[in-house]
Amino acid sequence: MIRRIVASSLFLTAPLVMAESAEKRLTPLGAQSLLETVGGLLLVLLLIFAGAWLFRRYAQLPVTGKNLISVLGGVSVGPRERVLLLKVEETRLVVGVAPGQVRTLHVLGRPEQPGGSFSSQLASQSLEQEGG
Repeated sequence: MIRRIVASSLFLTAPLVMAESAEKRLTPLGAQSLLETVGGLLLVLLLIFAGAWLFRRYAQLPVTGKNLISVLGGVSVGPRERVLLLKVEETRLVVGVAPGQVRTLHVLGRPEQPGGSFSSQLASQSLEQEGG
């Protein structure tokens, strides 16, 4: 019985003692509190700016791989639809992209490699037209 009385009295007086010591420790308008708050804010802002700088610096590095697919060009054909020209190894693909789907529209072969100078190409074209 005595134990219960002592335990209940400690239980009821503990918040009062804690509140009293908390009042002595906390001074919300003190210079130290203000300096801690400003210092913490500056630290958080510094971390945000450092993270953004690191992201901008290292986000442009290619991810592992040899960039097997490259986008050669594209055009918007609607508010949410695009037509893209992709190069996969030596094959060029015309692809339609819409929300939730990608469709191959046409497969192009290797691009023709012009050989020689402009004058030699002009001469060969004129010979083909005269002979044809």
